[in-house]
Amino acid sequence: MTVKAVWHIVRESARSIGVAKLAPHDLRRTCARLCHASGGELEQIQFLLGHVSVQTTERYLGCKQRIRSAVNDRIGIEPTP
Repeated sequence: MTVKAVWHIVRESARSIGVAKLAPHDLRRTCARLCHASGGELEQIQFLLGHVSVQTTERYLGCKQRIRSAVNDRIGIEPTP
């Protein structure tokens, strides 16, 4: 399938549901953000998008690593006093 064919399909589908402007890249970005919002792992989203660097995926999603609330702080492994 060519790039031009994809553009045509997206444009016609958008027109049929009343969306004036929609590009294939909008669908790609939306898919990535929905995966992230539903708890998808950043590395898996990186793989899905074909990004070499996880930092590229973070910029793409508009997210940053949260150092103060790191995900590994909630795994329940605490040292015993």
